[in-house]
Amino acid sequence: MPRLLISADCHVTEPPDLWTRGLPEGLRARGPRVELIEGRTCLLVEDRVARKLPPLGEGAGSPERPAFWQPDDPAARLAALERDGVWAEVMYPNIAFFCTYVIEDPALQAATCRVYNDWLADRFGACERVAGVGLVPARDIPATVAELEHIRARGLRAALLPAHSDERPYNHTAWEPVWEAAAALGLPLSFHAGTGREQTPARGAGAAVVNYVVTVSGPMETLAYLCASGVLERHPELRVGMVECGAGWLAWTLDAMDDAYREHHAWVRPRLAELPSFYFRRQGFVTFQRDPVGIANRARTGERCLLWGSDYPHPEGTFPESRKVVEEQFAGVPDASAERILFRNAAELYGLPLPAAH
Repeated sequence: MPRLLISADCHVTEPPDLWTRGLPEGLRARGPRVELIEGRTCLLVEDRVARKLPPLGEGAGSPERPAFWQPDDPAARLAALERDGVWAEVMYPNIAFFCTYVIEDPALQAATCRVYNDWLADRFGACERVAGVGLVPARDIPATVAELEHIRARGLRAALLPAHSDERPYNHTAWEPVWEAAAALGLPLSFHAGTGREQTPARGAGAAVVNYVVTVSGPMETLAYLCASGVLERHPELRVGMVECGAGWLAWTLDAMDDAYREHHAWVRPRLAELPSFYFRRQGFVTFQRDPVGIANRARTGERCLLWGSDYPHPEGTFPESRKVVEEQFAGVPDASAERILFRNAAELYGLPLPAAH
């Protein structure tokens, strides 16, 4: 069992007043902000409630389960990693995750991303064991490209796009400059489950379970868009990842794409040089916390596609028992395979340093 773990999916909590302080004055009133409404702590953007949040008073949490509003600075993050037996992490947003991609004003969305990216780079840029993932706007393609360039210049390691883009799907030709820029800059693109669509469409009996399943399975659609439309074939240097969505569905999705490509060949456009699954195995990845099905199917998906993540500090994550969870899941898995999934893939993808012994 490998002694080293890198979490490819963690979250940082931004200061609740980040955008009220950081946005240009003309955008500030409509930007993300946290307010108390009828006794509930709410995240607002463009005067709409984007998300109801835990009370601000729940700031301290506990060592066993940190609260949503846990203090976030490099020293605290490294202490949490060490407590959990994790060497390094890939860092996604927390508050921005819930509001950025529901913003309708393209200029406000772009400015919201810029404020977050600069804060992240200023706060954690000097910490070599943290790979920050920047936010890029999705409503204005030139702004998306400009922010990719800014993210690279600020030293962030990857960029986040919404898992779904229903107004302009990811097979639309308008996205071509984004794929070109990300490939040229060497920036992996992440599509995090729960972004771009309503996270809680179900109501009533069983809704909590239904919503979770719908949310974490959503990125399989995005994967199919990128593979079948020829995006990955045209841009072989582009790396794309489906994040916090598990891996158990991946083997079936790859097989289903190939089956559709063969059996419906008369309608397939474009014609690809290889089957659709080839391109994801070459350029794609998924992250998971607990997924014995995904681990068992690694021979069908390819080990290079699988990255483990703790999802710290979310309640469905594995902190503070990540090593225990990993040991249980990887019992009987050869060390070389476990190492690739648990730390080598992430280290290579994000340029994270490894201890000398590894």
